[in-house]
Amino acid sequence: MPDHVERRTGSYVDSVSLMQVSRAAAGAPGVDAAQVAMATELNLDVIRGMGFDVPEGSPNDLLVAVRGSDEGIAAALAVVAEELTRRRGATGGLGAGLGAAPAPRTTAAAITAVGADLALVSVPGAHAVAEALDAITAGVSVMVFSDNVPVEDEVALKDAAARAGVLVMGPDCGTAVVGGVALGFANVVQPGSVGIVAASGTGAQQVMALLDAAGVGVSHCLGVGGRDLSSAVGGRSTRQALGALAADPVTERIVVVSKPPAPEVLAELESYAAGLGKPVQWATLGAGRPDLTAAVEALLAAAGTGVGADDGAGDGPGAQRVWPEWAGASSDEIGEGSLRGLFCGGTLADEAMLIAAEYLGDVRSNIPLRPNLALGPGLRDSGHVVIDFGDDSMTQGRAHPMIDPSLRLERIAVEAADPTCGVLLLDLVLGHGAHPDPAPELAAAITAARETAAAAGRDLPVVVSLTGTSGDPPGLERSAETLADAGATVLLSNADATRHAIHLLGRRTWPLESGTGGTAYGSGDARTAVGTDAAPRSHPQPPPQSREQFVGVQTLLSSEIVVATAGAGLFADSLRAQAVSVSEVDWQPPMPGTERDLAVVLADDRRAAANAEALRRMTAAGADLVDVRPARDALGLEVGTFLHAGPPIEFARASGPLKGALMGAMLLEGLADTAEEAEAKLEKGDGITLEPCHHRDAVGPMAGVISPSMWVYELRDEVHDNTSWCSLNEGLGKVLRYGAYGPEVIERLRWMNAVLGPILQQAVRARVDASGPVDVKAIIAQMLQMGDEGHNRNRAGSLMLLRELLPTMITADASSTDIAEAVRFSGANEHFFLNLGMPACKLSTLAAHGIPGSSVVTTMARNGTDFGIRVSGTGDAWFTGPANTPEGLFLGSYGPDDANPDIGDSAITETAGIGGFAMAAAPAIVKFVGGDVPFALRATQTMYAITVGEHTAHQVPILEFRGTPTGIDVTAVVRTGILPQINTGMAGRVAGTGQVGAGLVTPPAECFTAALAALAEATHG
Repeated sequence: MPDHVERRTGSYVDSVSLMQVSRAAAGAPGVDAAQVAMATELNLDVIRGMGFDVPEGSPNDLLVAVRGSDEGIAAALAVVAEELTRRRGATGGLGAGLGAAPAPRTTAAAITAVGADLALVSVPGAHAVAEALDAITAGVSVMVFSDNVPVEDEVALKDAAARAGVLVMGPDCGTAVVGGVALGFANVVQPGSVGIVAASGTGAQQVMALLDAAGVGVSHCLGVGGRDLSSAVGGRSTRQALGALAADPVTERIVVVSKPPAPEVLAELESYAAGLGKPVQWATLGAGRPDLTAAVEALLAAAGTGVGADDGAGDGPGAQRVWPEWAGASSDEIGEGSLRGLFCGGTLADEAMLIAAEYLGDVRSNIPLRPNLALGPGLRDSGHVVIDFGDDSMTQGRAHPMIDPSLRLERIAVEAADPTCGVLLLDLVLGHGAHPDPAPELAAAITAARETAAAAGRDLPVVVSLTGTSGDPPGLERSAETLADAGATVLLSNADATRHAIHLLGRRTWPLESGTGGTAYGSGDARTAVGTDAAPRSHPQPPPQSREQFVGVQTLLSSEIVVATAGAGLFADSLRAQAVSVSEVDWQPPMPGTERDLAVVLADDRRAAANAEALRRMTAAGADLVDVRPARDALGLEVGTFLHAGPPIEFARASGPLKGALMGAMLLEGLADTAEEAEAKLEKGDGITLEPCHHRDAVGPMAGVISPSMWVYELRDEVHDNTSWCSLNEGLGKVLRYGAYGPEVIERLRWMNAVLGPILQQAVRARVDASGPVDVKAIIAQMLQMGDEGHNRNRAGSLMLLRELLPTMITADASSTDIAEAVRFSGANEHFFLNLGMPACKLSTLAAHGIPGSSVVTTMARNGTDFGIRVSGTGDAWFTGPANTPEGLFLGSYGPDDANPDIGDSAITETAGIGGFAMAAAPAIVKFVGGDVPFALRATQTMYAITVGEHTAHQVPILEFRGTPTGIDVTAVVRTGILPQINTGMAGRVAGTGQVGAGLVTPPAECFTAALAALAEATHG
């Protein structure tokens, strides 16, 4: 059968959804095999193992691999398209309707959208820090389900959370219950007075299931992540969670659940807990300590609550079964060989190994109790083996096995055919967030495994540890009976299940002994291992905690929660099923290779305040027209010095329009008599200096060339004592700024120097003397409410400017003919205002420049070859990439082949929050640059995702007078992959052509990744 394999870039979908898409595609008629997955190494191995040839690409690519008939492949691709569209539609999006806001692209935006007080992050671990920091910065606690997060990032997150008074639950936090709401993998439990602090997901679920079976309810379960009690993390979140639960009026007793903790961390936490005023029990696994069942029984005994015994005799003389059990056909079979434990829950696997090691000796594992017991890459051994399929190494790019059990189901079949496998010990965990009904699939695998073993002439007993409650979606009883019907013995207690499996290997495990493995009331050392009200020990006390470090968590525990989710849509669906208000992030991976730089920059303590200050300065900056002067006077330009748009460039690399404009300026300044002579002198470079306008705080549209004799507007920002300049606007068509240099162009420029400039100078100075400068910032605010956006549509702005200047223009000391021509030229030029809007925007961004720690972009400019940006926190460094060619509408017979790559300083308008960022204010702009009205609305809405705030003066009427998105944030651009939207004119590629059209363009991504790297380096420095 033929194969179809394709990579789709920019198409991230979470692994849970892709698992479901794969199943749907594989079920299409005529399909032999199908896999839809992100191109992680683990998934590539799986797809290659299916016999597909996979093309090279990025881990952020989506792979679609289908084998089948031609009709089958077509059907599968149709299913994939339908499923992906449906799933993406669940989060909303740019096509959500006319004027509808796009789905939030970051956790910060999702929190803001609904006023969330809790965030749940389940994106791939390499990207989780950014989302978690969003929540902390917003003053919101966060559950980080994601695994594979570096431990140093975990420590940094938890320290930041403590300073903010919120809690980080995780990373690798699988389970939490807050105010009765199940988060991640969590069971439906009855409300009660026991609070749980859990450095273990499935361990917490086991404890909650046992408590529920005993009729005891839970107030809250605060997960803290599997490493929180390690030496590296030091119990940071556990201390906060203990303090919050101690202050919670509903919680009367606390139990701490953990994988084997670091002894010194446990000792410090015990001392801290002893002073909280509430009983704290310790269900912490480890050699010499009780198992989870024993810890729960001790808690119940301390609380005066018992567990009813059933009538079964158990597995040994005198054994008393106090937890539910469902007997299957293999209950009395005796296996020959080794124990094989195949687990989805890491803590359940740990507990099983600790118990098994006591009776069986060494147990090899991918999460070994000792390093020398680690399994090799194939995870095979003829001895006793326990595998955690939920370990970080096995979930990169894949759904957790509690959602997608396929790897474990495959391994069950392998063990069934292995004669050294004596007993299969499995876990199955029910609840929200997990597979909606996992028992039938597991039962089918158990049946097949036992049949395989029987065909080989041997028995294969199967024992299942079933963690769940009667309220869980699949139903505890139904799931247990399904598994028992398949031949398995099913037990609610994981410790009991492990001992039963060991018993089926012919090892005596009853009566119960004290110490590790004790499961009867009073067995083991209840005071120290269960740690009720023991006195503080003599080891050092933990660092003092202030009330502020958990006051935010207390607020969370006492309120009805609203959740922002980023990652697996399954968790958002689970919350909605519980009638919880959810804001779901339309998450995509950041630009490739930026994960570490993002983590460094986002963790910079200066950044939030620095960006807020940058926004404050941008919106506070003034922009008053105070003069019109020749550039030689205003900018100090000497003969042979030419300013140009964009970042620095040599003439040899200059684009056609820039070369044409420079040649025209040479002719204007009398430095050459012909275009050929001008070009030759520019190429030679003697006596010629080329310099970006921005280096002198000036701006120039398109080619942006300013020569000494040209007249420039002079604008002042008195708030920050800054000045900016821009040349006069020539109009449209064949003009110098578009690279034209013919006789009519030079003649017009000479007229502007001789007539227009002096008249405008007199008009502005007379206006200043009579009533003060022209407030250009106020004109921008008004024009946005009159259908302009300030870049390619300036009709209202131009008329308002003319209204301000006309009374003094007509009284200028010039001939009536010259005045009439100056007024006619200005009035007929719809872009008359652009050359004042640009320096006004320059003043805004200039005010925000040079703030240490700020990631706000303060310059975007292009020279027709390169696109460059500058950033507030990195000084005057340029970060450049190849300029893109705009797409849009063309004049006359011109087409895409005639257009030059993007050029001009006019992107300063977008940098300041107008232009393409304000297209919603000017829907008619689409008739000039392309697109449609809904696109104009979506463009502005989308830009909010990459800016630090909104302008206080520049507002968009159709968005309920919301301020324009202002302050482009490098980190937001890199995180979301959303590039700033610029609308622009298009210059002809060939020098001398002039304007060929107008359209839309975005910067190259490498500008922003390079800027981010520089910010990260500056942060380290």
